[in-house]
Amino acid sequence: MSSNHQLVLGAVKQKESSKKQGALQDLFAVWFDAFVYNQIWEDPGVDIEALEIDASSRLLTISSGGCNALNYLLEDPESVTAVDLNRHHIYLLNLKIAAIKSLASYEDFFAFFGFGKHAEHLRNYKEYIAPKLDNDSRSFWENGSFPMKFFGHKRIDFFSKGGLYEHSRNAYFLRFFHKLAHLLGYKPEEILNTQTIKEQERAFEDHIAPFFNSFLFKAIGKMPITLFGLGIPPQQYEELRKDFSEGGNILDLYRERTRKLATGFPIAENYFAWQAFARKYDTEKRVAVPDYLREVSYEKLKKNAGKIKTRIGSVTDEIKRNQFDTFNRYVFLDAQDWMNEETMIDLWTSISQRSKPGTRIIFRTAGKSSPIETCLPVTLRERFEYHEQASKKLFEKDRASIYGGFHLYVVK
Repeated sequence: MSSNHQLVLGAVKQKESSKKQGALQDLFAVWFDAFVYNQIWEDPGVDIEALEIDASSRLLTISSGGCNALNYLLEDPESVTAVDLNRHHIYLLNLKIAAIKSLASYEDFFAFFGFGKHAEHLRNYKEYIAPKLDNDSRSFWENGSFPMKFFGHKRIDFFSKGGLYEHSRNAYFLRFFHKLAHLLGYKPEEILNTQTIKEQERAFEDHIAPFFNSFLFKAIGKMPITLFGLGIPPQQYEELRKDFSEGGNILDLYRERTRKLATGFPIAENYFAWQAFARKYDTEKRVAVPDYLREVSYEKLKKNAGKIKTRIGSVTDEIKRNQFDTFNRYVFLDAQDWMNEETMIDLWTSISQRSKPGTRIIFRTAGKSSPIETCLPVTLRERFEYHEQASKKLFEKDRASIYGGFHLYVVK
């Protein structure tokens, strides 16, 4: 068992689980011991508004694909520390940081992480990026995972074999469902050709909504492997079930959240929708791209690249190993849904013991409600103020549209 697998299993394993749930948790840990996300699925615009980042902000964030950690740098914080249980995500972020520091031009950087592929990727990697990487990250990119390594394939070849956005567990999941949609006669990518929200709604009804009603999707959509492809561990699925409307199911929830992704925001600006429905960014106009990939951001990224640190591990351990007031902004993605009550209490106790009043904490949940309201002991819960109304308003702005709730807490 790899150390990465043990870290993930420790995060998702619930002590009081049925045999079925325990088996699913074990299976998810195996699934997650891999390159899962090639981009993050949380809207950084919402994060930045909630966090109120300034020159004194010291952020601790879960990395995932690393996009938002880099977006936070554009706000000129004092520091950003990105941690992740999954080493693959940290090595991707390390590659991005090394590329920012070493590549000669913005166009070379955009080719790597905007297009996700580059005619000169291998030369640029060897000449510029590799010397800036630590040994573990370099070994990761210059070797392949099973069974790739037996055919001489290296992970750095992702950038020539289809491109970065064709790889990762999440990318394989999206590719499979795109092919399935095309097999059934639907073209989800047609939504990119629309000009107005009304046109987006028509494209959704013509090419995306019918897919959810197909027999094949109904047969596949409830399978654990489909949930795993979305990065949903078994206990997060249980949280999702709380939001099922009367007589509804997970397939109805997929449809409604996909509807918001497809029609809730102008498609020309929503890079999450581009990735979901076309598996790429807007590489022509470069409007529907993360801010860190914009040309106007490149010099600031270079200037601030020394402010970011990465570490493999849990956010709780990172808080505990540092001194009081090391961090005053926390970004936990959807990690609360993964945690059992004991783990959650440990995390929030650590925050309360090592954070000054005014420290801001954000996270998302699969369901609508915040588990902090029911899982923490009263004396611990009272140390935090829940900005519930602000959270609801911020949630409505989240272009990724895949979660049920966004939550902002402040240390009293």
